[in-house]
This record gives sequence, C-alpha cells and structure tokens, in this order.
Amino acid sequence: MEFNIFLPHLAYVEIDSMIFFPTLLISILFKVRRYYKSLAFSIGIVAPLYVIWDFLATLKDSWSFNPKWILGIRIVDLPIEEVFFFIVTPFATLLIYDFVRTKVSDREVNWITRELMILIALFLLAIDVFLTEYSYTFIVLIYLSSSILLVEFLDPEMFRSMNYWIFLGLTYIPFLVFDYFLTSLPVVVYGPHSILGVRIFTIPIEDAIYSFSMMNFYTVFYRKGVKVWNSA
Repeated sequence: MEFNIFLPHLAYVEIDSMIFFPTLLISILFKVRRYYKSLAFSIGIVAPLYVIWDFLATLKDSWSFNPKWILGIRIVDLPIEEVFFFIVTPFATLLIYDFVRTKVSDREVNWITRELMILIALFLLAIDVFLTEYSYTFIVLIYLSSSILLVEFLDPEMFRSMNYWIFLGLTYIPFLVFDYFLTSLPVVVYGPHSILGVRIFTIPIEDAIYSFSMMNFYTVFYRKGVKVWNSA
C-alpha cells in the first residue's frame, strides 16, 4: 500500500521529519525540561551500536532499503536517513520519558526483581540458540538480552520504576505509526530467512523487540547522564 503523502526518494526524510520536528515544537511550546548533554551522551554511545549492526545486516542481506523511497546519499553505506533515525528517535522518545518522569508520580514495581530480569535475559539467550537461521531474530534477541543485563548492572532502579514501563508503553504508539510506514511502503525490505514472519500489520515482531532494546539502551545512558550532570 502506497501513501500519497510520501514522495519518491523523500519518504524516509519525511518520516524522520515527522518524528523530529513535532517533538522539537512540543519541547519549545510546552517548555519541557530536557537534558541535552545527557541526550547527546546517550546517543553518542548507543547510536553506533545500532549503526554498526545496521551496516553488517545490509552486507548479509538481512534487510535492505528500497531505492524508490530514499535520497541515495549514504554514510558508511547506509542511507543518510537511516543514520539520522538513530538520532531523531531518542530525541523524540526521551521527550516522552521526560514528560512522564516530571508529570507522573512514580512508584516501585516490587515484583520486577534483579533475579527475574537476569533470568529473562538468560532465557532469551537460551532460546536464541534455536533461531540462528533467522539473522534478524537471532541478533535482536542478543541486543535485547544485553540491554536487560546492562540495565541491571548500571541502573537496576530503572526496571523497578513504574514510570519507565509507562514510558515504554507510550513509545509503542509512535512506533506502530512510523514503523507501519517504513514496512508498508516499504522503505525497509527484509531478506529471506531474516525474520520469523510473524507480523503486527506489516511490522515484523522483531521490530517491536528491536524498539524495546533501543529504549533500554538509550534510557539507561540518558539516566546515567542526568545523574552525573544534573544531580544537584
């Protein structure tokens, strides 16, 4: 299905813009307090992890980018829009985190324990042994497991915060909209044997797992940055 709002070679630029500019406007108009140094710190650490994976995945034909919907300008052999995606996404989603953190009274989720999260991470790695033939599925579960273990090592309070889970749930609203555009045009084309084939509308279930891992990584480093530079 094609959308008339998207122009050939500009679709991915439009999607990035639809993520970034409304967030920027909301930040300005509603004077949401943002921690830009911490945001840059988080992006600087996490974005390269996903850009490197992205680059290797395109080499291995796990996925590719439809030339009809991209500019054709590349950075490390990735569309420039794809690289920008790893900047505009945390910029937008962590606004949701800042809003929830400042507007919603937090409470501890007692049943989410360190032992439970480590067990979940190890369980995901165990079942991943049986999914090696699906390149995207295999790697995304490693990233998710790694993100869970990293959070438990660096900032175990994050998973015990109800606000984090509210934030995470809210991020799936724009995720469903924008990833639907990316996968229905499609901008992103998945290679044979890269995914299980289970989809939410046109969105592979792996993309939802991918988003979960990204939010874990971006948020934990964002929180660490806020604690270091804004603890006073």
